[in-house]
Amino acid sequence: MRIYLVSVFSALFALSAADAPTNSADSKPAAVQSKIFSLAINPPADAALTEIEFSDIDLSTATDAAKISGARVKTVRTKEKVFREYLAPEIQFFRVRSIHKTGVAGAYSKTYSIKGYLKKPYREPTIPVVQQGQTEYLLGSRIELPTQPNLVTKYKLGDGEFVEYREPLVFDKPDTYKMQVNLENADKQVVYTKNFVFKVELNPPKTRAVIVDPVHSKRGVSLGKDSSLVFLVDDAESGMAKIFYRVVPLGKDANSVQFAEYGKRLTYADISANGAASLVQFYAIDKAGNKEEVKTEMLFCEIEVKTNAAPQPEASPK
Repeated sequence: MRIYLVSVFSALFALSAADAPTNSADSKPAAVQSKIFSLAINPPADAALTEIEFSDIDLSTATDAAKISGARVKTVRTKEKVFREYLAPEIQFFRVRSIHKTGVAGAYSKTYSIKGYLKKPYREPTIPVVQQGQTEYLLGSRIELPTQPNLVTKYKLGDGEFVEYREPLVFDKPDTYKMQVNLENADKQVVYTKNFVFKVELNPPKTRAVIVDPVHSKRGVSLGKDSSLVFLVDDAESGMAKIFYRVVPLGKDANSVQFAEYGKRLTYADISANGAASLVQFYAIDKAGNKEEVKTEMLFCEIEVKTNAAPQPEASPK
C-alpha cells in the first residue's frame, strides 16, 4: 500500500506499509507476542517534520460529538525516515501530515487502519540447511544470526546453558546438534523462541574419472572412438550436489580454461578435440557445501591417422 499526501505547499511525500507479518510453523509460543507499528516516510523537500496522529476511532468520519471529545488521541512529530513505536491496544487508526519549515501544517491524509502497519519487532532467525531425506544438513559449518534492535539474542546447544549471541557460530565437529534460540526484550521477557535440529557434515565427496569402453594400447588405457568419460562420486552423507571439470590440452595454461558443470558423459569427440593427450581436472561439491580438492588425470586418445594410399601402377599394354 502507498499513501500520497500533498501539503499546503504542494509538496508530495509517500508512506509505505510494512510487510505483512508471517507465522512460522517451527516457532513456539513465546511469553510476549506484541507487534510494533512501523511506517516508512518519504517527506517532501520543504518539510521539517512529519506529524502522525493516532486515535481509537476514525476522526475523519466521526460525527458524534461525545465520541470525538472522548477519543483517545496521540500525536507524534518526527524527523525519522522510518518511524517505529509500540502502540496501546485500543489505538486503531492513524493519519499523517507534513509540517513545513516555516511551521505551517499541511492537510491531513485520509485515515488508515494500523493493522497493515503492524509487524513483528524482530527478524525471525534462520539457519542455512539443506534437506536430504529426513535429515537437515547445515550448509557449510557457520551460523550467523541477525542483529535484533532493542532485543538480546541468546542460544543454547543441547542441554547446555543459554549464552548471549555475539559472533557467528562455527561448528568444527561432525555431529547432530539441537539448538534453541531466544529473543529477549529489555525486561528479559522472551518475545520469540525457536528450536533447530541439524547435522554437521565436514567430509568432502570423493570423485573419480572412469573411461567407459576403453582401448588398451601401448600407452595404457585410452579413449577410442566408442569410448566415453564419466565421473562417479561417493558421498554417503548429504549426497553429491554438483561436479565441475575442465579438459586442458598439454602445454596450455590450465588457468586459461574455465571449469564447466558436469551434466552428461563426455564423448570421444569431446576429449579428442583437445589432442591425443590432455589433462582432465575435476572436483565435486556435496549438498552440505563441502568441496573436495581438485584432482588431475592424464587422458590419451587413439587418434586415427589418415594416410594417402600410394597410387596403383598403370597396367602395361599388351
